[in-house]
Amino acid sequence: MANSYREFSNQVRSRQRRRAQRRVLSMALLAVMVLGVSGVITVGIQAVTGWGAEEPASSETIQPGISGSVLAPLPMQNPVVDTNETGFERMGPVQQTGDYTIKTLSYEDIVQPECGLVDSTKYLPGVVFLGDSVTEGLDLYENPAKGVATVLGYRGAVPSDIVNRKSMNRYQSETVVATEVALDIIAQKQPKAVYLMFGANALATSADEAVEKGYFGYYEQMITSIREAAGQDVEIYIQSMTPVTTDYTNTNLNNERIQRINQQLAQMALEQGCHYLDVYSSLVDDSGGLNPSYTTEGLHLNSAGYGAWMDYLLRHVAYSSDLPYVMGSTYYLADNA
Repeated sequence: MANSYREFSNQVRSRQRRRAQRRVLSMALLAVMVLGVSGVITVGIQAVTGWGAEEPASSETIQPGISGSVLAPLPMQNPVVDTNETGFERMGPVQQTGDYTIKTLSYEDIVQPECGLVDSTKYLPGVVFLGDSVTEGLDLYENPAKGVATVLGYRGAVPSDIVNRKSMNRYQSETVVATEVALDIIAQKQPKAVYLMFGANALATSADEAVEKGYFGYYEQMITSIREAAGQDVEIYIQSMTPVTTDYTNTNLNNERIQRINQQLAQMALEQGCHYLDVYSSLVDDSGGLNPSYTTEGLHLNSAGYGAWMDYLLRHVAYSSDLPYVMGSTYYLADNA
């Protein structure tokens, strides 16, 4: 009986174990089936919609502001981790390191470059030359300006005479042809350009520094007065003082001092928004003084000197597409010839 009971009991437990194993196997198979179906569904959804798919790596990064970008990145996108624990409250102005220098424009940098030869017969009628007796010669000797440009050259004139509206005599040879205030003539003519040259009379009488300061102070006021008379759009050309011969007798007018004054004139032109013309260099010879073939007494020019001066001026007019350049010049346009 006992044996029969043990056998029955063992059979029952055996059946129970088999049922439990089948349940576990069934659950495992069910789990595998569920996971498999889910994977298929996910892949299918990704294939159809692209949802949940990993973004493909791009071989080209489009940066904000460059053609092809659509939107700039958000301000907090790709935040930088501050490993030094520096926050806004801890950060001050960044101190620059290294040596830095501010370049001051040299004389050569300021000089108006050559831009091509302009037609004197078309350009000079709208030009005024204002200066002392050196300028006066433009209307005495044969050169492109004579009888074409307005030449206001007054013997003994200095910048203060212009500013103070002094009435001055204008000569033709030894005959007074007009007594006038230069600023009134400029206001009447409304020139497109005014060429200035002063210095010989202002500096010849004294080498005192106070004289030079007064000369430059009045020169700046003269520029302001000319703009008030001719309009703010007038082109103003400050010409360097012309050289003297190496044997010129007035010690106050030596080329060393003239060149020092010219350096300051160039800086003044830069500060005043004027063009600067290095007439000096166009008239010197190999000795560094005024070419003797350009003068009869060491200071004032003759016809050859004025011809060389005007050739330089007509090649150094500040570029404009409206200028009447001569055929063959760099910027020649048939429409403006």
